[in-house]
Amino acid sequence: MPTTAEQPAERRAQTDRKAWIAHGFDLVAAVYGEASDSFFTGLGEQLVARTGLKPGDRVLDLGCGRGAVLFAAADAVGHDGYAAGIDLSPEMVHATSADAVRRGLRNVAVRVGDAEDPGFPAHSFEAVLAGLMMFITPDPDAALRAARRVLVPGGRFGMTTFGAPEPGWEAASRAALAFSEPGLPAPLEGGSRQLGTLDAITGRLDRAGFTEIGTVEEEHVATIAGPEQWWASMWASGRRASLEQIPVERREEAREAAFAVVRTLAVDGVLTRRSAIRFTTAVAGA
Repeated sequence: MPTTAEQPAERRAQTDRKAWIAHGFDLVAAVYGEASDSFFTGLGEQLVARTGLKPGDRVLDLGCGRGAVLFAAADAVGHDGYAAGIDLSPEMVHATSADAVRRGLRNVAVRVGDAEDPGFPAHSFEAVLAGLMMFITPDPDAALRAARRVLVPGGRFGMTTFGAPEPGWEAASRAALAFSEPGLPAPLEGGSRQLGTLDAITGRLDRAGFTEIGTVEEEHVATIAGPEQWWASMWASGRRASLEQIPVERREEAREAAFAVVRTLAVDGVLTRRSAIRFTTAVAGA
């Protein structure tokens, strides 16, 4: 527990971190996930199915991004239900709101908001979802408590997080980021270390007031067409802000250093990336 003197500094650090997160996703809002095929939409549909949404439910999607979870939730709850999405990134919110209008979704609303303090009254939702975002927020415990507060008793919570990353692909990322300017913000890790194990996930949800906590880990396998596709997916993801730290005059050098690592990962000329995805569901305690 930080001392009284340390608390203002800690709050400032968290505020700065959130501004950095918002900036990073503002950069990629127009192209987010485009080089990753159906990765995000597929996971969003699975999360909605596992959380057990019902027609008529009111749902809050934390860190809604470009709507991979939000739109699947809106489909599940139907016209009598309601899906609200919040995100720190104004550009993500703008793009996703426009997508909702194009889809003709009248049961969807999107606004700028903070998962740690969503700004909704207690007991406003039957379900809260968090797709691949809880490990980014600086204080996942605060976000989990907020999720519990806005849920009705017995309401359902569902989130996805990453398991252990593949060392080879992480080495490729590090090879590029080694060319970054020193002293700039670190990549978007947020609370990832606080949710790094199944026991940590269960413990934090339990302390936040959830019951019936369960996590299932699945492997998502994607074939990568080549280093260029991987590089494009990096630039259209949350890594973009970190890659932007590489001076323009050194980016080609950084790219080639990363490609040298990526080429070593091919097996019989085929590049495959495996991602461990954890699906966690829980129920808001009385």
